[in-house]
Amino acid sequence: MKSDRKNALLAAMPAEDAAYIASQCAAVDLPLRLTLQTPDMAITHCYFIETGMVSIVAVLSDGEPLETGVVGAEGVVGIPALLGAVRSPAEALVQLPGTGLRIEVDTLKAAFDNRPGVRAVLLLYVQAMQVQVSQTAACNGRHDVEQRLARWLLMADDKYRARPIPLTQEFLSMMLGVRRQQVSIAAAILQKAGYIQYRHGSIEVLDRSGLEVASCEC
Repeated sequence: MKSDRKNALLAAMPAEDAAYIASQCAAVDLPLRLTLQTPDMAITHCYFIETGMVSIVAVLSDGEPLETGVVGAEGVVGIPALLGAVRSPAEALVQLPGTGLRIEVDTLKAAFDNRPGVRAVLLLYVQAMQVQVSQTAACNGRHDVEQRLARWLLMADDKYRARPIPLTQEFLSMMLGVRRQQVSIAAAILQKAGYIQYRHGSIEVLDRSGLEVASCEC
């Protein structure tokens, strides 16, 4: 039977395990810019994302943020706690508003330890996140801003179901780790090609196939 659960991890778990996890969760709204975790903060809750997107952000010593990964309806925020970490190594910030299911870390950790079906799915997700973080690092180091912006917009288009996507150039510059002017130039190139339409505070993907061509291999 096909699961109707919005979060892909819960949908992939055995039905009994998924039902148990869901029974321990509270439904929450995830408004734009809500901070779910901060660096060195004790992790008290995990969040199964249902809609929207959360950025996992490394905060450098000068206070500048750099996105290292994103979590949407395919994932959960708070994975370090399941692997034994007490505190968060990064910031988790709601990049695109949505909804999720919040669960206490101790409850999810107990299910992770005692329910093989839960553990198997979450460990596969840990592997997927490791791949994403590694790919993001390679992308930031080797590809130009236009390619990286196209890649990022494709990910946002995958995870955000409403149109247009509420994004500012300022926020994109922080996530990509580049100057706002560089984002402005890259967005103008993509818009001139007809791939996106940019208005103040929002971007709409018009030609996904074209955006895929403009993106890097990542």
